[in-house]
Formats: sequence, C-alpha cells, structure tokens
Amino acid sequence: MNTCSTCGFVVRIAEHSESDKLVTFYSPELGRITGIAKGAQSSKKRFVNKLEPFSHLRLLYRPPRDPAGLYFISEAELLCAHLPLRMDFRRYAAAMHLCELLLRFTRENDPDPRLYALLQWALTALCADKAPQKIMVFFHLRLLAAIGYRPELDQCGLCGQPVSPGHAYALAPGGGSLACNACNPLAARVSPRLSVQTLRLLASAQSTALERLTRLQISRQGVIEAMDALHYYTLHLLQQDIHSWTATRSLLAGAS
Repeated sequence: MNTCSTCGFVVRIAEHSESDKLVTFYSPELGRITGIAKGAQSSKKRFVNKLEPFSHLRLLYRPPRDPAGLYFISEAELLCAHLPLRMDFRRYAAAMHLCELLLRFTRENDPDPRLYALLQWALTALCADKAPQKIMVFFHLRLLAAIGYRPELDQCGLCGQPVSPGHAYALAPGGGSLACNACNPLAARVSPRLSVQTLRLLASAQSTALERLTRLQISRQGVIEAMDALHYYTLHLLQQDIHSWTATRSLLAGAS
C-alpha cells in the first residue's frame, strides 16, 4: 500500500504497549484520524520530540486496510511545536479543553476545512495572546456554529424582542436560543445568566473574521458568564461530561 502525506495537529496522544503511541490527529484532508506510531516511545530519530499534544506536523502514513482500523504512521516532520502551550499551565489547560471539545464533536474520517482553520487559529492565538480564557470562549462559540449548533444571541427566542438592558437572559439548551426573564423566569434562574454586555460581545464574535477575533476584548466576568453558558449548552448537546472542564473552570475562577 502506498505511503501518503498530510499535515495537521496532534489533538490527543496515548501510550500503546511498551513502545508504541496512538496519535489522534486533525487534518484538512482526512479530518480526525487515529494512527499508531510503532516504536515512538523509544524512537531516537523518526518521532523524538514530535508526537506531542498540539504539535503541527507533516505525517507520512499508510491508510488502514479496514475502514475502522488504525492508520500506520511511519514518519513525522515537525512544522510547529507550539511550545508555549506546554510551558504555561493556563495555556495548556485551555488547549486541552478546546482539543477535547473538537474530539467530542467530530467523527473519524469526516474532514471539515472550517474546523481545521479554527483549530489552527486557536492554537496559534493561545501561544501569542496573554488571555487564553478569551480564546477558549471564541473557539467554543465558533465550533458550535461550524457543527450546526450556532446559538442565537441577539434576541429572546420566545418573544422575539432584541437583547436590551433591564432584562436577565439565559441560553436555553434545548434550542440554542435565549430566554429572557420576562418569558421564562425559571430559565433565567436555573441556567447560567448572560449579561447584555456579554451577549453583545459574543454576537460580534460570531460574525468577526478569524484573523480579527483576538482584537475583541471581553471582561473577566464576561469570560466566566460565556464559558458557563456554553458549557451548560454543550452538556445538553453531548449528554456526557467534558473531562477537562474541572481544570478549565478552576482556570476561569483564578483569572485576573
């Protein structure tokens, strides 16, 4: 079988047997794939310092004979290590969280160039930006839009009135729309609340070009409101826990 090449990002690494590694990778041509790198744990040449979380690589691989099987990774070329993400806990926790979200919302062998571009933007921005919490918010928001679950944040989904001061709002997980306290007092009490200021910033982030997203500024309180609401919505969509959330929420609580 011919050897193929693709570029992409390492989103998960796991040890396999005494010397191998399982590598989950997101590529623009293949989407999410999982491959086995034989001898990677003891490699002195082919894989040393390359198969690390968040690394941007060019992989040489052979496709599996069985569609449900593992790819065979024969070699890796390091394009960008994204070292700041492994040297700062805040950046590391943020990167782990966004990679887990990508894993939960994607399937094997289902490429989406929008997701690849979003992941590339987020990892690059996390390395450079001093506010990793902001990058997490924007990534989560744009990921939901890319997979078809874009929350509607400019008006109440029940009465249709635009977001305006004097009301409390919550993101209703069932439909991804807002509920104001006048239409659904219970939702505004039970679900994480979103201020008008935070909602306007998030609505702007939904339409801003990726390369301009980092210019948007969001307050510490806005980050907490947004992440809590998006997490609540995501739990409803996935119907399962997000393991990185505990570290992520601790990161938010300690943000300055």
